[in-house]
Amino acid sequence: MARTKKFQLSRNSNSLRLQKIQKLDSAYTNKFIEMIIQRLMRNGKKKLAYRILQKSLTQIRTKTQQDPLLVVEKAIRNITPSVEIQTRRIGGAVYPIPIELDISRGIPRAIGWILIAAKKRSGSILAINLANEFIDASKKVGNAFHKKEEIHKIADANARIVKK
Repeated sequence: MARTKKFQLSRNSNSLRLQKIQKLDSAYTNKFIEMIIQRLMRNGKKKLAYRILQKSLTQIRTKTQQDPLLVVEKAIRNITPSVEIQTRRIGGAVYPIPIELDISRGIPRAIGWILIAAKKRSGSILAINLANEFIDASKKVGNAFHKKEEIHKIADANARIVKK
């Protein structure tokens, strides 16, 4: 996995420090894959996160006999929420208020839910758990999908507060 390094001057005119830009040469040129790698990465170990994701994509291919990128994309689209819950204080009481969620904020939230659900699964290998969670999410089952459904139920129950 080769990395290209470019240096660019910082946009801050007061600072002359250089910002390092890295681009990952990956076989999967997909924005969702790059976002998942960024969320998987811990302590700057991008190569390890890439390997974990690569193993989970091969697991998806063997279990479903489908293109793993399509399964991942379908899973993320199924999990992406359309609302979020924010708490507001109205007259001394705190109410959960549903707010419409932009897709640019919904996709990272969906990826986070999928990764959390994969880490909570029983089993010691994260790549297999991640593959199983992607497969379940593409079929509209699994812990991440239940999280989305829970948020939407709370939003539906509290939609009357917004109308006041």
